[in-house]
Amino acid sequence: MRVSVLLTTRNGAGFLRETLDSVLSQDFPDFEVVVVDDASTDATPDLLAACADKRLRVLRSGQQLGVAGARNFGLAACRGAYIAAQDHDDLSRPGRLAAQAAWLDRHPEVVLLGSEILISRAGRLQPTDHLPGSTPALLRWMLHVDNPLTWSSVMFRAEAVRGLDPCMRPAFEPADDFDLYHRLLALGELDRLDEVLCIYRWHETNASHAQARRIHDRAAAVLMRSYRAWLGDDAAAAADLVVTHLSGRQPVPDAATLARHGRVLARVLAGFCAATAPDPATRAQIEAHAARLWWLAARAALRSGSPAALLRWRDAAQLRAGFRPPALDMAASLGVGAVRAMRRRIQ
Repeated sequence: MRVSVLLTTRNGAGFLRETLDSVLSQDFPDFEVVVVDDASTDATPDLLAACADKRLRVLRSGQQLGVAGARNFGLAACRGAYIAAQDHDDLSRPGRLAAQAAWLDRHPEVVLLGSEILISRAGRLQPTDHLPGSTPALLRWMLHVDNPLTWSSVMFRAEAVRGLDPCMRPAFEPADDFDLYHRLLALGELDRLDEVLCIYRWHETNASHAQARRIHDRAAAVLMRSYRAWLGDDAAAAADLVVTHLSGRQPVPDAATLARHGRVLARVLAGFCAATAPDPATRAQIEAHAARLWWLAARAALRSGSPAALLRWRDAAQLRAGFRPPALDMAASLGVGAVRAMRRRIQ
């Protein structure tokens, strides 16, 4: 068996039929679909029972295991050399399994491979803000300031994750996937294809929205482990700030917070480069990514009505070195911010 698709669901009847269709229609000959029904109370069991495809194996838990527990339950039953993750509300494009299996065949050093995605909101497809041209070294850096991988887009080597005990750690749920990515960094490289192979369906009941606070706290705990060696006692506060404003995309509220944000980003960048010792070309790529993040943080602060953010951005010459924002974007950001600041004064 080449590939096992691991799909866990709880009360997913509203999405599951389309998701299964997207997986079962893959143009790839050698795969199974292991579905874990985590004690659903809706029509999910009936929907799965009506699916007669022989590639489908359904496991039912006697009691609710939670996301991480259900994934571990299913992983133990997967027979494929490669395991493709699939949430019950997302869609895989027809060539996904073939493209990812072929890439892993050619790159034995890669233990987990993601792909670019599109986001479906109310039936409209939107691109992500990911930078194209990702490499394992750049992705390793990205994982220390964001989560650039969508669970339903990843395929990983079964032999790698079975060396982890447990594979998915319930203590980090619902950021157990982010925790897994960081633990796999010690076992090999992670990579991401620029090709769109997954559709992430946004809706109000997504875990990333319904459990936003828990995801924030668990993701910050993951980053804090890495930051502790670089930032010491400041690791927890730094991780909280990074998850809030880089991963969570929340605008920095004022110039003082932006300055603190810049100091944290600079220290994380320095610690990461010291720990990984990238070659000059790779370091330049990482620094350019950090500089772009620095501008995006300043841009959000400017547009929220904090003109002093531009001075804080300019003060951080080291962070600015790798990216020059378009003059039109800077002017527009100042203009939008000025209008918003004026409206607040009038109110």
